[in-house]
Amino acid sequence: MVGSEEDGLGEERQRGFAADESLDAYTSLQRLVFVSYGYRCALTGAQFAAPASALHPDLDVVAIQPREQGGPLTITNYLPMIASLTPAFRDGLIAIEDDYRILVPRPELLGREMLSALRARLVLPESPFRPDAAFLAYHRRYALGR
Repeated sequence: MVGSEEDGLGEERQRGFAADESLDAYTSLQRLVFVSYGYRCALTGAQFAAPASALHPDLDVVAIQPREQGGPLTITNYLPMIASLTPAFRDGLIAIEDDYRILVPRPELLGREMLSALRARLVLPESPFRPDAAFLAYHRRYALGR
C-alpha cells in the first residue's frame, strides 16, 4: 500500500532521472566522467582511487544544468566533485565562468576550509569532454542571475 501525503510517504517523482533514460545510461555516463577527469574533483583537483563499484565514496557526478531543468545526459553537462561541495554548487554558491574560472559570489556563505580547497580554475579533461559554455551559462544565470 502506498502511503499518503499526510504521513510523508506519498509517491514523489524521483529527481535527477528521466523516464526515458535507463540506469545503464547514467552508470555509463558517471564512469565516463570519472575516467575523463582522472578521478579528480574538478573544483579542487583532489585525486582519488577508482571505486570498486559504480558509486564513488568521495566523488559525486553533478549536472551543471539539472536534468529536471532540461539538462541533457551528456558528459559536457557534468562535473565530478567532492561530495561536500555538491550542495554549494547546486545551490549556486559556486559557479564557473566560460573560461573555466571558479566563482564564489558570496564567499561568506562557504566555510573557510571549503574556500581554501577551491582552485582558481577547473581541472579539465581533454577538449571534447570539457564543460559546455551553454550549460555553464545556464548555471550562472541560476546562481548569479546573469
